[in-house]
Amino acid sequence: MKFFSYLGGLFNKKHAGDAATQDANLPLKINFKSTVTFEVNPFMSAITCGTLLNVPVDNLKMLRVSAISSIKIVGMEDKKIHRFYFDSGNSQKRLFLQTLSNANNPQAIEEILFCSSLTEFAETEDDIAFFSGENNSGLGAQSYSFSRTDLSDFLPEAELNKRLGTDCEGLEYTRIDADEIDFMPAITGTETRIFDAYGTTGESVDIMNFMPHSRLLADGMSEEIFTVAFWLTTSKDGKDIARADQLPLAEYIFAIKLEHSNIKVI
Repeated sequence: MKFFSYLGGLFNKKHAGDAATQDANLPLKINFKSTVTFEVNPFMSAITCGTLLNVPVDNLKMLRVSAISSIKIVGMEDKKIHRFYFDSGNSQKRLFLQTLSNANNPQAIEEILFCSSLTEFAETEDDIAFFSGENNSGLGAQSYSFSRTDLSDFLPEAELNKRLGTDCEGLEYTRIDADEIDFMPAITGTETRIFDAYGTTGESVDIMNFMPHSRLLADGMSEEIFTVAFWLTTSKDGKDIARADQLPLAEYIFAIKLEHSNIKVI
């Protein structure tokens, strides 16, 4: 799975006097002026097969980019990932398109994912230890499981019944390299998000863990990618934010793979 071996690079740094925008030369030629339209068939197929991706299909006809980000993961500098958010990038529930490219050529796209996510605060010391993977336990184990009750956080019960059936008691996702490594140490990095073309507004994020998993959908061929990210915001609009002044966030990201032909950028 290419998604599991990517990343590297932030936006190109510009001097304050430069007039060039920060949203030029990005994958799929998407920028802040873009409207993105998606072919619905891959989404309908994934929904029929039981994905937890949470997106109203009707909304796929016209989505506007409101934030763009670049992620750098420690030790993985040969690839670059970009995210194109279709909301503020700060809400509890988020939709975004994610691309994986060669670090030196953003148009050489190797993989495209459409993602929906849900965030929640890690409020206790036990929560923080779990998502940090402290003492070789918690996030980083060979699998990640949800009970049926847990799944109701992601979709309404009626939708879960439609996608998974009433007999489904929960779901289990297998971590990357689960057959080779019993416990995966925390994967760390940074994300830089900008909220306008010139990057005058934005935020920086410290990723304290970024753990990919996957499962086969009901057709036995399609794959749903599930990533748990654990992060906090370190600065906003150029102003530092103290770690002591905030709780870190756990983000549950569900994704399906798309082809370039499934996407139209206007």
